[in-house]
Amino acid sequence: MMTCAEFRSLLADHLGGELVVDVREKFDTHRTGCQHCGFFLESYTYTVKVTRLLPKTGPLPPGLEERLRAAVAQAMAGEPKESSPAAG
Repeated sequence: MMTCAEFRSLLADHLGGELVVDVREKFDTHRTGCQHCGFFLESYTYTVKVTRLLPKTGPLPPGLEERLRAAVAQAMAGEPKESSPAAG
């Protein structure tokens, strides 16, 4: 049996077609049995498709990638976001 956290951790591998057969079967079983994860997969898949259509840009400003990755990791873990002063 797969947990929702395990399901979310496999999303990128699922979209990349990199799940081995037994893991893919557990993934699909969880997706069909968990309405929340089914919706999450649809939303995640749509977001990836739309983002891939965006134009490419130059390098990110220093530190922005790290802050974005930390914010996404925090959101995926379900932790509340801490308030911080706006960067200038």
